[in-house]
Amino acid sequence: MHDPGNCPMEEFYNMIRQWYVPNKHAGMLPEKAEKMSN
Repeated sequence: MHDPGNCPMEEFYNMIRQWYVPNKHAGMLPEKAEKMSN
């Protein structure tokens, strides 16, 4: 991960999206990721 002080929430969200988007259609929706997107 790059500069943690830059924008940690954005970095974290991008990491989530990297696996969340392809798995979304498979019906795999972790509770934490669901709360983050809302």
